[in-house]
Amino acid sequence: MTTHTTSAPTTADAAEAPPCWLSVVIPAHNRRELALRAINSVLEQHHPRRIEIIVVDDGSTDGLAEAIHQHHAGNDSVRVITTAREYTNAARNTGFRASCGELVCFLDSDDLWMAHTLTVVEQIFAEHPELAFLSIEGSTLPSPAHPLISRVVAEDAPGWSHAGFRSTALVHQSLTLDGPQRNATLLYGDYFPAIIRGDLFLLSGLIIRRDAIVRAGPFTEHFRFYNDWEFFARMCLQGIGGYIDYDGFRRDAGRVDQISRARPATAMPRRHVYILRTLARRFPARLAAYATLHKDALNDAQYWMARCLLRTHHRRFAKRLLMHSVRQRYKVARSLALLAVANFI
Repeated sequence: MTTHTTSAPTTADAAEAPPCWLSVVIPAHNRRELALRAINSVLEQHHPRRIEIIVVDDGSTDGLAEAIHQHHAGNDSVRVITTAREYTNAARNTGFRASCGELVCFLDSDDLWMAHTLTVVEQIFAEHPELAFLSIEGSTLPSPAHPLISRVVAEDAPGWSHAGFRSTALVHQSLTLDGPQRNATLLYGDYFPAIIRGDLFLLSGLIIRRDAIVRAGPFTEHFRFYNDWEFFARMCLQGIGGYIDYDGFRRDAGRVDQISRARPATAMPRRHVYILRTLARRFPARLAAYATLHKDALNDAQYWMARCLLRTHHRRFAKRLLMHSVRQRYKVARSLALLAVANFI
């Protein structure tokens, strides 16, 4: 196991490492025991190909790096990078720049993989080399405070239940797998029309081709809420992807230190608007084929944001967005009704 300290890694880190099939990047801050559990879940995979695990110790004070060194000394597949406190997205970028895998997964430190996950992942990518990414299904870890969710991706990610999601636009393929779950369905195709309506994936269950990450660009480091969604939207522009209903990871949904539990009420619609505007600015040529779809999604996001602003008593900003909806002829009757409410309260 190797350990080094850095605040500004370069691509030379990856160039010095021998090539490997998969890099698993685990950002962690003061989650010593959870990070050890996540590492072990990767090491326990029944898989012969070379895998590297890069733990980015993001300014921890609980002895995280020392504990990993103690438990995995002599294991060259486990590396630790220690940084000053930079938060999760910066830690993910740090880990990616130091990685060498053809495929990359960003595993949250409080999540873990099931034992045969990589066997299934290898089978899917071998049968479908055209995939830029693959999302696997998962379940929540047992918790007395939270009900079990057995299909946490499809049930928890809001894009799957959005009225604009059309699974019929994707190819459905029944598969026989090598893992303990013998039968599963793969849905593959263009996920961009769905991702701009709502988030579709969970990062711990997503395996991405390295070149797709390079083309999409790094995680946006100043985001603290819904930071995965913005990255996923850029990723979906890089090629076709797949989702398989194979139960391959466990998500810890009940921890009080999770940033996603502290988000303000208006965070999601604000982020949705930001994502759509950023995509138009960064990828204008690729968005040309989705111009009408993008416009409808932006109108929908701004209308949604106006409703949230009204509920939080931000009347002036809400009225501005509702007037925009009227000018765009988007949900005119509803927008006018909400404008009347805004003028009354």
